[in-house]
Amino acid sequence: YGLYRSVRGGSEYNYHSDNDWFIRVCEPYAKKYPQNIGLYRMLIEAMVSKKYFDRAEELLAAVKFNGENKSMKEVFLGDIALAKGDVAKAKEIWNRIPKKDWLGQYEAGERFNRLNDYDRAIECFNNAYEAQEPPKAMDMMYSLAFLYKKLGRFAEAKKEWELIIAGLISDYGMDEDNNDIAWAKDEIAQLKKLLGEA
Repeated sequence: YGLYRSVRGGSEYNYHSDNDWFIRVCEPYAKKYPQNIGLYRMLIEAMVSKKYFDRAEELLAAVKFNGENKSMKEVFLGDIALAKGDVAKAKEIWNRIPKKDWLGQYEAGERFNRLNDYDRAIECFNNAYEAQEPPKAMDMMYSLAFLYKKLGRFAEAKKEWELIIAGLISDYGMDEDNNDIAWAKDEIAQLKKLLGEA
């Protein structure tokens, strides 16, 4: 399915090809191999984007999300509610995700961010970071840094980039010459100009 996805237009940022062919080819494999959580996630995302809500809910009922994916059922049920136009229900579902579930909180934060519910997004991203043990995933930190910059909260954005650098060095053993650290330093330099510190 990875090769098929690539051929049909998927990418590292678009995990499914948003069309019936992807669903038709991959759905039988998902039903045969319910332990393949990655395939289930891609299929459910594709079905929601195509508005095949009943089929997406059928897959959600069949798959057993566990481990760090344990809250993905709620994440997707919220996605379905949102796609049906019920924003309040989607938020209600995402708000039930436990604070200690880092991946669920991160995914909920991304969705609140897209809905311009920035305070809730910030809360979820912070919950996601705090809920982890080292080495911590950094995705939510990047999300926070960009969100703070978008909101004009430049000092907070700068602090997030500084925390990202510290995490990349302490948790991942990166050195100062690493591209990710150089990128973070560039972002900090831009923010210092905006803050009048440069």
